[in-house]
Amino acid sequence: MEDYYYYEDDYGDEEGESQDSALGDAYSTAKSLMGTNPLQCVAGLLAVERDDSSGGKWTFKSLKALVKVSRQMGAYEDMLRYYERVCTFNHKDVDKGSLQKAMTKFIDESQRVPVDYLCRALRTTAEVTSRDLKAYSRLWFNAKVKYATLLLDANDVGSVISEIEPVLAWCKEEDPLGFKKGSQLFFCYALLLQAYTVGRDWKKVRDMFFSTISIVNTIAPSRVVGSVLECGGKMYVCYRDWQSAFQTFSAAFRYYNEGGDPRRINCLKYLVLTCLLSGSDVDLFAAPETRAYEEVAEIVPFSGLVKAYRRNDVQRFLSTADLVRQCFTAEPAVLVCLDLLLDNLRLRALVAFAAPYERLSMQRLQSVLLVDKDEVDRLCLRAVSEGVLRAKLDNENGVVIMNRESEVGPETERLLAFDRWVNALHEFNKRSYKDIERNL
Repeated sequence: MEDYYYYEDDYGDEEGESQDSALGDAYSTAKSLMGTNPLQCVAGLLAVERDDSSGGKWTFKSLKALVKVSRQMGAYEDMLRYYERVCTFNHKDVDKGSLQKAMTKFIDESQRVPVDYLCRALRTTAEVTSRDLKAYSRLWFNAKVKYATLLLDANDVGSVISEIEPVLAWCKEEDPLGFKKGSQLFFCYALLLQAYTVGRDWKKVRDMFFSTISIVNTIAPSRVVGSVLECGGKMYVCYRDWQSAFQTFSAAFRYYNEGGDPRRINCLKYLVLTCLLSGSDVDLFAAPETRAYEEVAEIVPFSGLVKAYRRNDVQRFLSTADLVRQCFTAEPAVLVCLDLLLDNLRLRALVAFAAPYERLSMQRLQSVLLVDKDEVDRLCLRAVSEGVLRAKLDNENGVVIMNRESEVGPETERLLAFDRWVNALHEFNKRSYKDIERNL
């Protein structure tokens, strides 16, 4: 009798192995049709799921294959339906490691899926993995960050912030300084920084920028570091700290260029403008890194802008600036930069043109600087107050009379020196204020 029971157990095992083998063969046959006959592949996989009475590993494998073939066919609703079943699959034969691997592979292979469906898949992944962060923390983090990135691409700033805030709290949980989760914290800060930049909330951009660059225990991808620095550069442009903006855009371009990121072209445009506004004499297009882009269609107007500015050619600068403005229609801060550059150029051109003369007609200056009489008056007064032009205005006769060094009286010299001292003190106070803000 005892031998009979052993015989029954052995027979049951053999029957189970036979069924398992049959399901495996059916699964392999169906999967092999994925590239040639996807409809028959779907039918075969559904049959495997139906015949798997235990609802175990072959059902799981079939669901994964159904997700893949549905994606290939463009049946995205079916793809999401099967994917949700994969995410919530629960059977003793399928451990959490297999589930995580399946979800990770799906996310990695679905980057070309229409954005709406990819967003839904990422939300499903984040929701399922949030139930067990101990097992799925990395996958949950990646899903949340990818979803927030898609929202950022759609300029949905509010949703980006609401998505990242719980991730940020998780990063700082039991690790407020980010020593253990520095890389994750850097990614969160980078996304928030870009969101605040899109929303032009420059105070938050400034605070977030300094928080981000203070994280030292991480090695982030070049493209992420570049985006952080680009946001910092735009913040400096807003505060008209041209030297800091030039240095920051220079570093951002270097990171973008190292990573082969296409955003390097747009960054180079900012780099050109801030280089001129900072008063730097650096020839940007003399460096090997930037020389290769001088003839790129998008950069040609900017290289022309530099040449016109260096040569004090107002006419050429104006014609080139119109092309540059078209590149930044959505960037009001850059349009302000162009106006400031034009004003500086006219001042430079005024000083250079007036140098050999003792008396100069204002009407002549109007034709050289391409402005009206009131603007010539303003530029002359600015040049005199900044000490770059020694002259006086004779509005009655419409001329500018140059003062030679020997003709400048002590009182005038004292007033000019005092004015230059006040301007220098004002600039020093601005720099000190910015340094204090950075250290707060």
